[in-house]
Amino acid sequence: MTSSPPLRADRPVGPERTLPGLARAVKWLVGLRLLAVSGLLIGALLVQISSEEILPIAPLIRVAGLAYLLSLVWIVLLLVRTPPGLHGALQLAGDLAVVTALIYMTGGPSSPFSFLFMIPVAVGAHLFGLRGALTVAGAAFVAYAGLVEILAFRLIPTPPYMPSPPPLGSTGLGFQLVVTGIGFGIVAILTSYLAHSVRKAESQLLGERTASARLLALSDDVLRSVDSGVLAVDIEGRVVLGNPAAQRILNRDDSVEDARLEELLVLDGADWRSVLTRVSAGGPVKIDGTQVGRSLPVGCTVTALRTADGHLLGFVIHFRDLTEVREVTRRESLRERMVAVGQMAAGIAHEIRNPLASISGSAQVLGKVPGLGNNEQRLSHIIVEESRRLSGIIESFLVYARPPEPQPGPCQIDRILTDTLALFANSPEVTPRHRIDVEITPHPQPVTADERQLRQAFFNLARNAVQAMPQGGTMTVAAAPEGDDYVIRWSDQGIGMTASQINEIFQPFKAFRQGGTGLGLAVVYSIVSDHRGDIRVESDPGVGSTFTIRLPLGSA
Repeated sequence: MTSSPPLRADRPVGPERTLPGLARAVKWLVGLRLLAVSGLLIGALLVQISSEEILPIAPLIRVAGLAYLLSLVWIVLLLVRTPPGLHGALQLAGDLAVVTALIYMTGGPSSPFSFLFMIPVAVGAHLFGLRGALTVAGAAFVAYAGLVEILAFRLIPTPPYMPSPPPLGSTGLGFQLVVTGIGFGIVAILTSYLAHSVRKAESQLLGERTASARLLALSDDVLRSVDSGVLAVDIEGRVVLGNPAAQRILNRDDSVEDARLEELLVLDGADWRSVLTRVSAGGPVKIDGTQVGRSLPVGCTVTALRTADGHLLGFVIHFRDLTEVREVTRRESLRERMVAVGQMAAGIAHEIRNPLASISGSAQVLGKVPGLGNNEQRLSHIIVEESRRLSGIIESFLVYARPPEPQPGPCQIDRILTDTLALFANSPEVTPRHRIDVEITPHPQPVTADERQLRQAFFNLARNAVQAMPQGGTMTVAAAPEGDDYVIRWSDQGIGMTASQINEIFQPFKAFRQGGTGLGLAVVYSIVSDHRGDIRVESDPGVGSTFTIRLPLGSA
């Protein structure tokens, strides 16, 4: 019995065979061999039980025992982490030995199990490619031809199931060996080609799966990261996909899948059936509306979802909350109007200031003329007082229209706020009926800001809060760092404002109390904006107002 030459185990022989794949195949080979040997033995026993003919069961049992013993050896080699290439080569050598022993015990050249040599050849092709298949085929031919020659020369005992020893120099025996060798070679080539084709197909499939998984993951990440809502609906208008932003904008805790579009996204004046019909017949459609029940402004773009050949699959609705967009637009429009009004105010103040000073001075001189009656003196006094009031308005115009050049420097917003409130608490505008509650938390590092402008903004907010409470009340000022901002909440218990008044509160000359000029809050808005901050108002008529100011701590 000839041993097969060992295959090179230092590197994979076949193309596209990687060590991780070879290691996995070697492990599977151990298990499959055990199953095959057990199946062959059990099948033979079942046939023997159901047949009256005596079959060669004893040789099968011996060969099965040899296969089990070798399998135990292979398992031990796996546990000691034998290199996969060496392990696979040893298994193939053992398989050739087992098959040779089986053929010898079951009749030699006349054994019905000669075809089993094809299995190690095919496995060699799978593990090591064409070179491995040809090597195993050569080893199998050597083993088979050697067994036949040994039996012909009677060097070993003749198996009991072989009819008669093969005659030496027999033409039939030589032809059988030639055919067997050619058959082993053909099987090696065919199986290696098939194994190569399978590996190539597996590699392509793996590449496509990897690309598909990467594309799906990327698509999922994109949908999850988009801040706008995205809904995919079928032709009937039923939602089949929605991203997290859609759930957030729609205020849904549960999934939006399987919901009807006309029930999920209800907009004033929007008929979704007619919209989808228009989209399927034409191009994308844009819709702006307010969500029913929430008063949430929503902007939608509806696009048809089609296959490459133009077949309609459904629709994609891309929508977003327009609250912030409209707020930015409103603030930008307000800023533009304030700039225009400021320029106009500067021109008016320049034209009126000097004549007004002359009128005031003349009225004061006339009021001191001897012989004037009480009525004339009272009129002169009115002229002087109104001139002073008008001069104050013009000064406010100039402060708003031409603010002094900013002088930024390191400062503490909390300290400026504390000092300003302490100064304001002693002003004549604060009566015993007014109360000031202060809760100020310092910020850790100084910021760069114009201290004088911040004092003016805080003073104007304090005056506005007190003037909104003519009958008295509590003004609450709470300030603390929040993230990257220093947030100041300025609340009063005054007369409050309506929604329309809130929209106009920062516009110049929009005064909602008697005697106001409408410039105090406009100046506050301008100062906060110049410091890259943000100011917003919440108010209810008869309840009071809260001004929330956010100033960046990085550079206020």
